[in-house]
Amino acid sequence: MLQELAAQTGASALAIASMIFFMVAWVAIAVWVLRTRPEDMESRARLALEGEAEDSQGVPPGTRTER
Repeated sequence: MLQELAAQTGASALAIASMIFFMVAWVAIAVWVLRTRPEDMESRARLALEGEAEDSQGVPPGTRTER
């Protein structure tokens, strides 16, 4: 039943195209990660921590910042 539906609607071509797109995206991300320098990864890993420290420095003591 599913094979007949796929043959009538052309869904098999979409399935193949989506699998190829997934594989190309996965390989591109893997290559990007493997080529990235460790220093760049370390600086990106610390971005969230640095942002929190900068935000809390400008707030006067006793000021409520959370809602």
